[in-house]
Amino acid sequence: MGYDITTNAAARMALLEDYFLEQPVNARPGDTRRATATTPGTPVNLGVVDHIRRSVYDLEQHTRAAAPDAGPLPAQAAAVYDWCMQHTEHAPETVQRRRDVLIYQQELEHAIRLGETKVVRRHRCPGCGTVGLHWRQSVGKAVCCNRRCRTPDGLASTWSLSRLATEYIADQEKRRRRAT
Repeated sequence: MGYDITTNAAARMALLEDYFLEQPVNARPGDTRRATATTPGTPVNLGVVDHIRRSVYDLEQHTRAAAPDAGPLPAQAAAVYDWCMQHTEHAPETVQRRRDVLIYQQELEHAIRLGETKVVRRHRCPGCGTVGLHWRQSVGKAVCCNRRCRTPDGLASTWSLSRLATEYIADQEKRRRRAT
């Protein structure tokens, strides 16, 4: 691939752990868990805690399905990416592809959680191929900016991060095959 997806995902996870976990004042609009008005603020951002736990859980489930004897999870959440790669490196190709999609999807999720919504712009629209998707927080999806790329109802086409990750990994595999 063009770059190491585990390094980027792990770096963003570490940033979430180191800074955004401890900054409850900067809670994002999508964070659902909050302290009530009668109690003092929570010392951590619970939305980030939930996001990190869900990310680690998803990787753990995928890894253990492929390698039940994978051993204990690493103590640092960001190290779970290397742990996952080590225990699935000899898995069937479909399992490795799903792992790469999951890791890249999490990289996009971490970036958006960090406020880097422009990460979706470098992806082509799966519907029309236009470059320049935009992140729409209200629906939690990327929206195509091409006015001709519409749903049957006439609405702008929207794409999940999972779909963008699947398309990206498939494109990387095609490029790798062409290069060899």
